[in-house]
Amino acid sequence: MTKLFDALRYNFSLQFVSRLLSFGINMYLLRVVDSSVIGLVNVRLMLLYDTVLFLTREPMRKASILNENLQRFVNLIWLSPLISMALCGVIVPLWMYGSSTPLALPVVLSFAGSAVIEALAEPFCVISLRFSLDKHFAVSQGLLIALKRVFIFALILDTPIDHLTLFSVAQIVAAVAFTLFNYAAFYRYAVSGKAELASFRSYRDFFPRLEEGFDAGSIKAVSTLLAHSVLKQLLTDGSAFVMTFTRLLTLPQQAVYDSIERLGSLVSRLLLAPLEESSFAYFSNAISSAKNSVFKQNTDSHDVLVRTFTALMRDLIVCGLVVSAFGVPYSGVAVSIYGGQVLVANGGASLLATYAVYILIIAINGVTEAFAFATMNVEQIFSHGGFLLVSSLVHLSLSYALCLQFGAIGFILANMANMSVRIVYSWRHINKYLGMKCPSVFALLPSFGTIVFMGFALMGGLFSLVLFGSTPGLSHTLSHLAVGGVLFVMLALHIWQAERPFVTLMKKTQ
Repeated sequence: MTKLFDALRYNFSLQFVSRLLSFGINMYLLRVVDSSVIGLVNVRLMLLYDTVLFLTREPMRKASILNENLQRFVNLIWLSPLISMALCGVIVPLWMYGSSTPLALPVVLSFAGSAVIEALAEPFCVISLRFSLDKHFAVSQGLLIALKRVFIFALILDTPIDHLTLFSVAQIVAAVAFTLFNYAAFYRYAVSGKAELASFRSYRDFFPRLEEGFDAGSIKAVSTLLAHSVLKQLLTDGSAFVMTFTRLLTLPQQAVYDSIERLGSLVSRLLLAPLEESSFAYFSNAISSAKNSVFKQNTDSHDVLVRTFTALMRDLIVCGLVVSAFGVPYSGVAVSIYGGQVLVANGGASLLATYAVYILIIAINGVTEAFAFATMNVEQIFSHGGFLLVSSLVHLSLSYALCLQFGAIGFILANMANMSVRIVYSWRHINKYLGMKCPSVFALLPSFGTIVFMGFALMGGLFSLVLFGSTPGLSHTLSHLAVGGVLFVMLALHIWQAERPFVTLMKKTQ
């Protein structure tokens, strides 16, 4: 459990700073960059980039490929750049000729090329996760997040070139800097003899030796998870796929939706994403070292793992409920501060309020899927792929139908329905895996007093919204914020006294 807290501390502290920096620059970009360019870059081009990287990273990071033959493991993870190039060969033409908006080839190639460049550093990222280099992994990911926005910010300030070209240049430059950082860092680790990497005798050992060949079982695991990841990507970014290949929303409308999603997912990116990464690494390593037999015995290792899982679930539900309680009544203020009248006039407050509720579902899904994947064998992952195949088709259809009916908010409703079904599937697997040791649903919920306090905070915030928030003017906005501040302090004090697992997590991650 200590290793998990160490990983969380590094991820939270470093990614927190980089995400906040990116958030601040995004606020500036919304005010100086044309909304059509933002919609094109943040939805369509970033979807291409994210799809290539997700399908490259997910199989290598989550498949069970670390075995006794270390060199075969190294050989396998160095297939990442080749996988990314093969994916670009399929995806680039699809974006060029299938997108509902014409895209210039150099722009598309710049985003696809940045994904390939980052894939050249992916083997080092996998080694970092597998050999508990938590600080390096957190620093490299935080650096990548920050550099993308810092470079575009600097270019827009100093370079009189069209903004779409500047986004393309910044994407490439950030990818190169991220890759060079990883190569240099691991060279330093090899020279200094880092303890976690004692299995590697020299810098050369981090690179492939083709004469050693590949492990057939590991290739099968990666292949299975690659097909699985395609379906997961369709589910995760279903709304972006619908926007890219249909004309349901204009580019400015897409920019508004993307901006609200980025604002709403700030909690997810700052807290939930690093928590999911660290949780999966912890669960996977703990279960792998126990060879699964630990769950047939009443052992300390088993009890610690179950307690950790239970505490994480309860803490995330607490965080999700807090975000929902304050996100609904204060979404209008947040949207106004973040994007100004452009977002307010286009229904940004309603989108963000709905997303605040969605955050709770994201929080639960992150840890349940992390635990479920850490305990699945190849056959179970293949079976889960069948579930995702059906879910992805239903999700895309639902996204299209709800967007026609409710506009952009329909995408969030479709995501909520999809992720709720995924939680049920993961929980069924966890319940079967842990058997009698599986925590009850009631053990994961906060105390009754905490739930009452959260309900009181929600009602108080909504009353303040009607009384102050619905009236324009700085004094009314400040009054609305003051009421929210008092309610938040009261709720925080109660949680600090009543929710001991949450307090323990906060202290350990400091």
